[in-house]
Amino acid sequence: MIRSRGRGGRDGAPAGVVTAALVVVLVVVPLASAAPPASVPPASGPSASVPSASVTSAGAVSVGPRPAMVGPVPGPLSVVTPFDPPARRWLPGHRGVDLAAEPYSPVLSPADGTVSFAGAVAGRPVVSIDHGGGLRTTYEPVAAEVSAGDVVAAGARIGRLLAGHPGCPVVACLHWGARVASGGPSGDDDDYVDPLALLAATHRPIRLKPTLPGDGVG
Repeated sequence: MIRSRGRGGRDGAPAGVVTAALVVVLVVVPLASAAPPASVPPASGPSASVPSASVTSAGAVSVGPRPAMVGPVPGPLSVVTPFDPPARRWLPGHRGVDLAAEPYSPVLSPADGTVSFAGAVAGRPVVSIDHGGGLRTTYEPVAAEVSAGDVVAAGARIGRLLAGHPGCPVVACLHWGARVASGGPSGDDDDYVDPLALLAATHRPIRLKPTLPGDGVG
């Protein structure tokens, strides 16, 4: 006698099991299709690090937030030659500012730092200070009273100003330069910035009109 196997027989899957499996498939498939692809990164928030310098749309270098500096010579700063960066690194320009001061005036470190160089460059006495964060400032012509490796504080005397800076329209000028590391293999790739932009508001300079031959002669 042949017995027919019903839907609940031993050789067939129980009806309840089949129904449950279908429900699981219908639920899992929509959830899987709604998940984002693994290759899509999550949205990131603002970066906590602030760069020390950035390049603007016009190509000029702007220095990011850092402690404001003080003037490198005592008293109000008198600018006789302003910052005039070249359009290209190899073109002529004025890569700093010239400040009028009395000969042998003290030259001061405008911020904390470490002296990276004190010596002659092409016959000119120069002092350079590394302020960290890729910022370096230079001063000439200066009779140095510091040596490479010395740690200096803001306002500390690093030397005395000498007369004879080329192109200076007065008796003595301090040439003050500032450079920000651009990540290149050598310092020649650094970007020049206007050192006056690093000053605190209380140390903003006044600008002097260069003295021309015959001025003031009646």
